[in-house]
Amino acid sequence: MAAMKKPTLPKSVLDMKFMKKTKDRLQKELENVEDHESLYANVITNEMKHASGNYIAESSFIFCEDLLEGRLSFKGMNPEIERLMELEKKPDIDDEEDMKKDVSDELLAKKMNKFNRKRNSSPSKYSIGKKKK
Repeated sequence: MAAMKKPTLPKSVLDMKFMKKTKDRLQKELENVEDHESLYANVITNEMKHASGNYIAESSFIFCEDLLEGRLSFKGMNPEIERLMELEKKPDIDDEEDMKKDVSDELLAKKMNKFNRKRNSSPSKYSIGKKKK
């Protein structure tokens, strides 16, 4: 596609006395555009200027699941946020320490077996039995 050019006033109109401010403003804008283009000429290519449709529509949000949420701070810019970030990371390490076994597997199996035998053998006073006819 060809680039759409902005319509400009003829030079003869811009040379008129009452158009002096407009002529100066247009020249300044043109210089700014040229400076901008020369500044980023090595970064912005013609393909970038005229590209369209560079977006990919994704119907799933799976790619967003692992993103960080909330406010972030880096290199001491916001110490309060950095302290909160450290506190959020600490429970991950502490959970492993808290998950140590207090009771061995054999002892737990014996206690549960004993508990289940006791529960199954004696009926509770709240249990409802079948009525005999």
